[in-house]
Amino acid sequence: MDRTYSHIDLDERRKIARWRIAKLSVDVIAEKLGRHRSTIFRGLKRNQFKDDEIADLTGYYCTIAEQKSRDRRSRQRKLIRFDHL
Repeated sequence: MDRTYSHIDLDERRKIARWRIAKLSVDVIAEKLGRHRSTIFRGLKRNQFKDDEIADLTGYYCTIAEQKSRDRRSRQRKLIRFDHL
């Protein structure tokens, strides 16, 4: 049984953001994108923008989510950063 995984791309993030504004459930979004619901939940949680000063700005924004995921993927791993390990 072969499994392949692909990262959520910017186009899918745009769709997720639009559907969240339209109050679609995560289950429906996952079905429309052909992804598992936990992938969508994880993406929403990890990439949510939080503003402590203006609470109305807190939410899921596709461009911020894309930047956060790119930053995580480009970060060097511990073994590369710390030679002594």
